[in-house]
Amino acid sequence: MAGKNKAFVKTIAVLLSVLLVYVPTVAYAGQQDPDNSLAINGRVTVMGLGQKTPYAGILFDIRAATKLKLDTEFAQKRFELELKLQKSLLSSEFQLKLGNLQARYDGLKGTHDSLLKIKNEEISRLQELVKKNPNSYSHWWFIGGIVAGCLLSLGVFYAATQIKD
Repeated sequence: MAGKNKAFVKTIAVLLSVLLVYVPTVAYAGQQDPDNSLAINGRVTVMGLGQKTPYAGILFDIRAATKLKLDTEFAQKRFELELKLQKSLLSSEFQLKLGNLQARYDGLKGTHDSLLKIKNEEISRLQELVKKNPNSYSHWWFIGGIVAGCLLSLGVFYAATQIKD
């Protein structure tokens, strides 16, 4: 029962996560635009001193507009530099891990090659030893067969004489 409950809870958690991602959400910050002048593309109008504005909105002087423009360019450059830094850090970390794995691989390959060489040398040495001393025991099998045959014949003879008596 506990297994079914866990599976149900996991299913609900996945479903809610998917719904949170795909449900459209809207967030408004700051003041609402009273005449909807920023809804389309926004407007920029250069005003002279003492003139009335043709729309409701925020009026920037040249210094503020320049600062706003430079701030966005600075933010863009800062983002690019931060991205480049993160990329180089990740690349360096990857290269370090790759170098460590390559060193480990080379060490294991060297060990494997050494052990394989020792094994092959031992096999060759044992094969040469077998060639020098073939250990053919055929003459012992022949003598053993003759002795066993003689003993079997004597045993049968003895059994036959014992049955006769």
